[in-house]
Amino acid sequence: MQFKVPKFLEQKAKIVGPLTFSQTIYFTVAGMIIVVLYYLLPFFLFLVLAIVIGGAALSLVFVKIENVPLSQVFVQSFSYFLSPRIYLWKKKEPLTQIKLVEKKREKKEEEKETPLKISPKSRLKRLASKIEVGLR
Repeated sequence: MQFKVPKFLEQKAKIVGPLTFSQTIYFTVAGMIIVVLYYLLPFFLFLVLAIVIGGAALSLVFVKIENVPLSQVFVQSFSYFLSPRIYLWKKKEPLTQIKLVEKKREKKEEEKETPLKISPKSRLKRLASKIEVGLR
């Protein structure tokens, strides 16, 4: 028997145009705050705060970090920072100190290079003398 598997299970219902219910609430609250600020503050200060609040509302609605909405990222980060954490510390064995001891080096008497000794009856000596004299 075959069953039809519904697709796009992660999509939320769209309430107003392409916006979900939570996105609509973010825009509505931001709009209400901006209207109240319009009547309470001077125009320049109102303009600055309206841009900041509008930008915050837009980012809460449309920005996703690793496919997670920004509002949910804020909630998760606050719960992480406010939750107690347990740090376990295991004492390690103390390290033994290694002492470096310098050994005094004895100066060896410099050995003089001894020339090679060639025996008088050596063929090498005769060959060397022939080369020096130029004989063949």
